[in-house]
Amino acid sequence: MARSDPHVRGAAEMFMNAARRGARVRAAEPLDETQPHRRTILLSALGAAAVLLTGCSSTSRTTRLPDPTWRDSHSLPDGDASHAQIPNADADLPGGVIPRSQWALGAPVPTLMNMMRPVRYITVHHDGSTAFYASDTASSTARLESIRRGHRGQQWGDIGYHFAVDRAGRVFQCRPLSWQGAHVKDHNDGNIGVVNLGNFDLQTPTEAQVRGLQKILVSLQAQYRVPVSRVRTHQEWAATACPGRSMQHYMNTLRSNGQLV
Repeated sequence: MARSDPHVRGAAEMFMNAARRGARVRAAEPLDETQPHRRTILLSALGAAAVLLTGCSSTSRTTRLPDPTWRDSHSLPDGDASHAQIPNADADLPGGVIPRSQWALGAPVPTLMNMMRPVRYITVHHDGSTAFYASDTASSTARLESIRRGHRGQQWGDIGYHFAVDRAGRVFQCRPLSWQGAHVKDHNDGNIGVVNLGNFDLQTPTEAQVRGLQKILVSLQAQYRVPVSRVRTHQEWAATACPGRSMQHYMNTLRSNGQLV
C-alpha cells in the first residue's frame, strides 16, 4: 500500500473526519440502503473511503489446505468434524458481542449469500487497509461501516466477516452466522471469519485487542467444537499477507502456548 499517495491520504482523512463528525450509530433496525436518510452526508463520506477498506485479499488460490506455520503439522490431527453445528443467527451470538444493529447502516441481502454450513473452521484476518490507532467506539463503527459498504460495492450480500475486534478489545457482530462468509476464497464453507481492525504489517495490536480476539475465538471454539488445529489465519489458506506480520506472530503464540482450546 502506497501511504504517500495523495489520493489515499485524502480518502483516509475524509474517513476520519466523518468518524469525528458523527459516526455515533444508534441501536436500530438495519436501514434500507435505497431510501434517503438524514445521514446521507456521512454515508457519502464513508462510501468515498470504502475503496480503501474492502479487507484483505489473496493474490492466488491454493488447491489444498496448507499446513500450519506454527507447529509440526504431523503432530496435529485435523480434528473430528462429526459434531459440527449449523449456526442459528442471533440465537447463537456469543455473550458480550455488540450486535450489528448498533453499527451497520444497511441490511444483509440474502439473495447474494449462501446459507452457512456446519462450522468446521475459524479464520483470523486483519482489515489490511491504512494503519488504525483509534480506540473509541465511533471510529471503530465508522471503519466497520466503510468495510461493509466496500464489500457491498463488490456485489457481496454483506460485510464478508462474521465478527470484528477493535483496538479496545470490543467484539462486533458482522455478517450473521446463519450466512456463509466471504473472507477466504474457495474456503468459506463452514468457516467463521474474524477480522481485526487495523493493518498489522504497519502496526501491532494492542493487548486489549489480542485479549478480545482470544476471548471470541475460545467462545466460538467451545460453541462449535472447533479444535485449535482448525483455527487458522488467512495466510495459512492462501498466498496473502493477511493477517499481517505482527498479528500472525500473536496467533502463533496463542496457539503454541495453549491459550486457544
